Amino acid sequence: MMIHYKSFKFKKGFTLLHRLDPRVKFFLACVNVVGALVLGKTLPLLVILASMLPLTVVGRITKEWLTVLKGASVFAAVIFALNFFFSVVGVTGRPLDFSIAMALRFLILISSFSIFFLTTAPDDFSLAVQKARIPFDVSFALTMAMRFVPVLAAEARSIADAQRSRGLELEGRNLLRRAKNYLPILIPLVANSLRRSMELAEAMESRGYGVKKQRTSLYSLKFRRTDLAALGLAVLALFFIVFTRIYVKIPTIVG
Repeated sequence: MMIHYKSFKFKKGFTLLHRLDPRVKFFLACVNVVGALVLGKTLPLLVILASMLPLTVVGRITKEWLTVLKGASVFAAVIFALNFFFSVVGVTGRPLDFSIAMALRFLILISSFSIFFLTTAPDDFSLAVQKARIPFDVSFALTMAMRFVPVLAAEARSIADAQRSRGLELEGRNLLRRAKNYLPILIPLVANSLRRSMELAEAMESRGYGVKKQRTSLYSLKFRRTDLAALGLAVLALFFIVFTRIYVKIPTIVG
C-alpha cells in the first residue's frame, strides 16, 4: 500500500483549522517534527502522534490522515526492520525501542505535513512564503508543485488503469519486466507534463509574468486572535518538549 496522492491534496473546508494562518500551521508542523527529533523514546513519540488526532477531527480530515498513516506504514515497517537489524548486529542497547522510535519519527514527519497541506490552500501558502521575503519565483515554483503534483499523480493512476484495460501487466515478481512495462505509463505522462508546462508558460507570458513592477495580491494574510492563541500553544508545546528532553527521565515501555 502506497501513500495515496489525495493524502497531500488540499481539501476545501471552513473549519477552524482551515481558517488558521498558514504560517501558524507550518509552525505547528515544525514543532511536531522537532519533538520527533528531540524525543527519542517510544512513549513521547506516541503522544505526539496521538496529539494530531484532535487536529484532524477539528479539520474534518481524519479519514485522509488515517489514509496517510496506512500508506506510510509500509515504509515505517521497512525503517523499523533496517534499524532493528543494524541495532542487533551492532549490539546497541534496547534495539526494539530504538527501532520503533525511528519508525514513529517517520510517521510523525509524514502525517504532520499531510495535515498542513490538506488544510492549506496553495494561494495561502504562496502568500505565506512571500511574507517570509522569499523571492516570488521560488514561491511560485512551490505553489505550482502543490497544485500539480497531485494532478500528475492522479493522471499517472488514470494512465495506468487505461493501460491495464489494454492488457498491460504491472504486477509480478520479475522486477526487470515490471520496470519495462512502466514505460507505456511514463511516456504519455511525460508528454502530457511537457504539454501542460508549455500551456502554463504561455498563460504566464500573456499575463505579463516577469515584469518588474510592484506586485499586489487580491488577499492578504493577517493574524487574528485564533492565530495568536494557536501560536502561543505551539510555543508552549515547544518549550515543554525542550524541558522534557533536558530535565525529565522518560521511561522505556519496550525492551
